[in-house]
Amino acid sequence: MKNLKKCPLLLLILFTGVLFTIVAAVGKQNIYADQGYDPLKTPLLSVLFTGVQDDIYPWQMLSGAEPVSAQKASKENDAVQGNSDQQEQSVPGQNGAASPVAGTEKNTTEAEQSGQDATEAGQSAVQPGQDATGTDQNAVQSGGDVTGTGQSATQPGQDATGTDQSAAQPGQNATGAGQKGTGNDNAAKTPAVKPLERLQPLRESTYEEYINHISADIYGDAGAVRAAEYPFETVTEDYFDDALFIGDSRTVGLRDYTDLAEHADFYCETSLTIYKVLEESFKGKGTILEALSKKNYGKIYLMVGINELGRGTTEDFMAKYTEVVDTLHELCPDAKIMIQGIMHVSEKKSSSDAIFNNSNINARNNAIATLADNVHFFYIDMNEAVCDENGNLNAEYTHDQIHLLGMYNDLWKQFLLEHGVEG
Repeated sequence: MKNLKKCPLLLLILFTGVLFTIVAAVGKQNIYADQGYDPLKTPLLSVLFTGVQDDIYPWQMLSGAEPVSAQKASKENDAVQGNSDQQEQSVPGQNGAASPVAGTEKNTTEAEQSGQDATEAGQSAVQPGQDATGTDQNAVQSGGDVTGTGQSATQPGQDATGTDQSAAQPGQNATGAGQKGTGNDNAAKTPAVKPLERLQPLRESTYEEYINHISADIYGDAGAVRAAEYPFETVTEDYFDDALFIGDSRTVGLRDYTDLAEHADFYCETSLTIYKVLEESFKGKGTILEALSKKNYGKIYLMVGINELGRGTTEDFMAKYTEVVDTLHELCPDAKIMIQGIMHVSEKKSSSDAIFNNSNINARNNAIATLADNVHFFYIDMNEAVCDENGNLNAEYTHDQIHLLGMYNDLWKQFLLEHGVEG
């Protein structure tokens, strides 16, 4: 006992460790009920820390807060400006049987006025351990497309806003103006294009995949293959004059080491994730929602995802990603939403890291690629510009196995110049 009194710091650590473990044990039956926990690999108090990372704090138990599944559903509803679609979370593998994905229930929300673009996404953020299968991701507008279900309400001769494309005159594009930055005048009228349907997952993530931080490839590459069939155009730099780039530290490199910032606006921060992207206050600029209220962008480029690896399932990531891009489209309906695949890591990193590896990245890229409808949403994968023949980030292009060296961001820029979208 005398020796312990000489070690007050040790006593403090022991006391807080026991206290946090008790809080985690109590919270596991309450607000932390949906937090993943493997007793063979992690201590019980880790539940407390993963909960805090998800903005779930111990004192919420004292205020009678709802369990985490209800809290997350409420947050996601608020993020889509009053969207009242109820969201569910499920944990695979605890029912003894997986729910068939093909039988996913879809509820169509009809609340839009004629002539408006509005996309409301009600997704199932699938967490391992519960029985829930589906996504509510429908938004119907008069004269527009239904981006959540893969069904299109666009009639022949109309674009997504109901504009009659057959009225375009020779020498003009479908909006009646020459395309900026492409160096081309469309001499013929542009036919209406029917948006591609959003694909459904082929299966659910398993509980084993969840607790081992494996991002399940539940979609396959069908979305990426069909997205690549779009006839992208080579453009000039002024094409980016009305562009907004959103991303994490990798996009910071694109901003700092190329001259794209002379044309486009950049809202990017180190450690940015899809879960915080709409609420993040960027230094001296405010939030993205504020930016969209001040300026009408023609293109919005989004690349996040590396920091989200190891957190939740592919379903969780996909649900939040869908919510974000649908919100961007709702707030800026005329913009082309350019979904960028997550950049790979080097072979050295991928082969030695159970979480930050290219298998997990590919699984999540295959998921977000299915959001491309080649009308409002487009998927582009810049990995072809910076990876070796095996699909790993070229070792010569990186200093830390994750980020591009300054000069090699020009490869990314060149890729973007070769993947412009008409209109």
